[in-house]
Amino acid sequence: IKTKKQTMTGSATTRQVPVNQSSSSGFIGRAILVLIISFIVYSLLSAYFPASTDSIAPDESGSLKEDQVSLVTSAVAFENDRLKVYRTVSSNSGKIKKKSELIGEFSLAWSGEKLSVQSKSDQQPSSSRPTDARDLSITWSNGGSSLTVTTLPQSFINSRFLSCHRAVLTTAAKESASLCLELPAASVYGGGAAFDQRWPINSQSMPSQAYVSNDFAELTGAKRSDLWGGFVERLWLTSRGLLVHVDDATPLSVGQEADRRLCLTATPDDEAYLWRSNPRDYLNVTICAADSAKEAYLAAHSWLYTRPTSSPDRRILREPIWCTWARHKTAVAQSDVESLANDVTRLGFPASQIEIDDRYTINYGDLAWDPIKFPNPAEMTAKLKYIGHRVTTWIVPFFNKNTSAYDEAAAAGYLLIESVNDNNNRSADILWWQGVGGQLDPTNPSAVSWFANRLARFRQQFGIESFKFDAGEVYYLRGARTQAPLEAPMQFTTAYVQQVAAKFGGAVEVRAGYRTQSVPVATRMFDKDSHWGGRNGLRSIVPNALMLSMAGYHFVMPDMIGGNAYSEDSMEGARPERELYIRWMQLSSFLPIVQFSIAPWDYDQEVTDIALKTLKLRAEVYIPALEAALTQLFSTGEPVTRPLWWASDGTVDDVRLWTVDDQFLVGDSLLVAPVIRQSTVARDILLPSGRWKDGYSGRLVDGPLVLKDHPAKLDMVPHFIRV
Repeated sequence: IKTKKQTMTGSATTRQVPVNQSSSSGFIGRAILVLIISFIVYSLLSAYFPASTDSIAPDESGSLKEDQVSLVTSAVAFENDRLKVYRTVSSNSGKIKKKSELIGEFSLAWSGEKLSVQSKSDQQPSSSRPTDARDLSITWSNGGSSLTVTTLPQSFINSRFLSCHRAVLTTAAKESASLCLELPAASVYGGGAAFDQRWPINSQSMPSQAYVSNDFAELTGAKRSDLWGGFVERLWLTSRGLLVHVDDATPLSVGQEADRRLCLTATPDDEAYLWRSNPRDYLNVTICAADSAKEAYLAAHSWLYTRPTSSPDRRILREPIWCTWARHKTAVAQSDVESLANDVTRLGFPASQIEIDDRYTINYGDLAWDPIKFPNPAEMTAKLKYIGHRVTTWIVPFFNKNTSAYDEAAAAGYLLIESVNDNNNRSADILWWQGVGGQLDPTNPSAVSWFANRLARFRQQFGIESFKFDAGEVYYLRGARTQAPLEAPMQFTTAYVQQVAAKFGGAVEVRAGYRTQSVPVATRMFDKDSHWGGRNGLRSIVPNALMLSMAGYHFVMPDMIGGNAYSEDSMEGARPERELYIRWMQLSSFLPIVQFSIAPWDYDQEVTDIALKTLKLRAEVYIPALEAALTQLFSTGEPVTRPLWWASDGTVDDVRLWTVDDQFLVGDSLLVAPVIRQSTVARDILLPSGRWKDGYSGRLVDGPLVLKDHPAKLDMVPHFIRV
C-alpha cells in the first residue's frame, strides 16, 4: 500500500515507500505486542547468555576484543562437475559468526574428453563436504590437461580479511580449457571497460578475445561493442565476497555470455601474446573469499594493487577543463581558442585550463604549429594566461611518415618494430585514426627520454601547462612489438602512462591504463557518443565510472559534456540535443573532473544559467564531499565514487542496492541520483540505511526507502546528504 508522507516542511511532496510498509492498525498493534514480549524474553536470556559479538565496538581500553575480529577461511570442492568455493567467518577465539556457505561456482570448459578426478591430497575433492584443511592441494585432470588448486598461506596474502586459493589450469597441445565464473550466483563487478558498459556486469556479452586494452575506433573491422576498452584490470568481485584475480603473466582471453558465465582462458597462440620475454602457457587464477564485497575490494587494493597517495592538480578537480574538440574538431584555429577563453571569462565560468585538441600542427608527429591556423601561438598563450587561463595541448605517440620526427625516431630505434623474427628491426607501420606511421616505444628508456625532451622544449617555448595524452592501448601493437620483449603486453600501456604521461604533472589526461592506479592524473573515459542510450551514450557513464572505481581509478573524467557530437554509428554527428546536454552536464558535475567542449551559450540563455547554477552547486556540495573522500582514499583506500551497496548495512532489504546503475555515492556523505532518461522531471530514488537530507528541500528521510516520483526538474540534480 503506497502512502504520501511529508517528513518536514517543503513545497514538494514525494511518495515514500518503506520496506514492508502496511497501513493496517491491527497489524501495528500486534507488532507492538510482539516487540514488548521479545524485549522481556531478551532481558531474561541476557542474564544467562553472553552478548552477541556480531557488532564490533572497542572495549574500555580502546582495543577490539578477541571475539570482535572477523577471520575468514575458505574451502574448495569439486561437486557436480563444478569447482565450488565455500566461506566460513569466525572470530579470533574461534566462535563461528557465519557458517560455511557457498559463495561462488566455476565450471570447466574443455575441448577434450569429460573431466576425470585425481587427487594429490588425502581427501577426495569429489566429497560433498568441503574441507577446511589449510594445506589443501587438489588436482583434476583431463588427459594431458589439469586444474590444480592449492591453498595460499595466510602469510602470503597478508590480510586477515581474505582466504585464498590458487587455481592453475594447464592444457595439452592443441587443446583449450577455460575456467568460467558462473554469473547467476551473485552480482559481479570489475573487469574491463566496455562500449556497452553494464553495472553489475552480469548482463554484458563479449566474445572471447585477448584481454588487452583496445581502441573503439573500428580500424580493424571489429565492432566497437565486441572489444574491451582502454582499462582492463584482471580483477573481479562479487556481491557475495568472492574475489577473482588473474596473474599478469597469464596470456589471458576473456569472454562473457550474458547472465550465464564469465570465462577465463589461457591463449598463448593469440597474436597479442606471441612476443613475451618469459612465456607461460597456463592460466593462473587467485580465488579468494572475503567477509563482504567491500572487504574484498579493500583487500584487493591493498594486496594486489598500489593505491594513489596524492591527487591530480587540484585545480582540474575544482574547475572544468574547456576543450576545443567537439566544438571545432580538426578545424580549430587560434581565433577559436581565444574566443572560447574570452567567452568563458566574460560569462563568469570557472576554468582550470583551455585544451587545444587535434589539429593544431602541420603534421602528426612534428611539433610545429600550423602557421595559417595559429599564426602566433606564444602570443595566444600569453593572452590566455593574462586572463587566468592555463593552456594544454593534445599529444599522440604516433609519427606519420611525412614528418622529420618519424625519420629521426626510426633511425634511432625509438619506434615499435615489425613483429617478424628476421633481426632487421624495421619500424612497424601503425594504422591509427589519422593515418599510418610509427609509434613511440614507451618501454625503451632512450625513446622516452627523446620524446619527453621534445615535449618539454615545446612546453617551455610556447607556455604550455601540460598535455592530453591520447592512445596508449595495446590495440596499436597489432603487427608490431617493442624493441625488448615484455613479460605481458599490458606493460606497454603501463609504460605509456607511468614513463611518459606522468612526467608532465598533475594536469595530465590519459584514456588508458593498466596497474597505473597510483599515478595522479585524470582518467578519461573513451570518446562518448551523443545520445541517451547505454551503448556509449549518457546511460553508460555511471556504470563506466563505477567500473573504473572498482578497478582502482578514482580521478575519473566522463569525457566531454554532451559527448563528442558523434552518433552511435558514426564519428560525425550533430550538436547534442538540448535536454541531453543539460542532463549530461549535471551528471558530470558530480564526478571528479568536468570537461566542456560544446559550450552552454551555444544553446541559449536558459542553458547558460543552468550551467552556472550547476557549477555553483558542484562547488558548494560536491567539492567538499570530494575533498573528504580523497582524504579517506589516501588513508583507508575506500573509493571516491562508490556504488550504492557500499552503504549497505547487510540487511535483506539492501539486496536492491547491488544492481542500482543510475545512482552513486561520493565518499560517505553524498548520494547522487542524476536524470539520465529523456523527458523526465521526476524519478524514483533508492536510499540506503541511514538518515538523509534532501539537497534541495532540506527534508530528512530515513532509509532504506524508495522515494517514488521524486522531483527532478530540468535545472535540478537530485542529491541527498547523510546526516
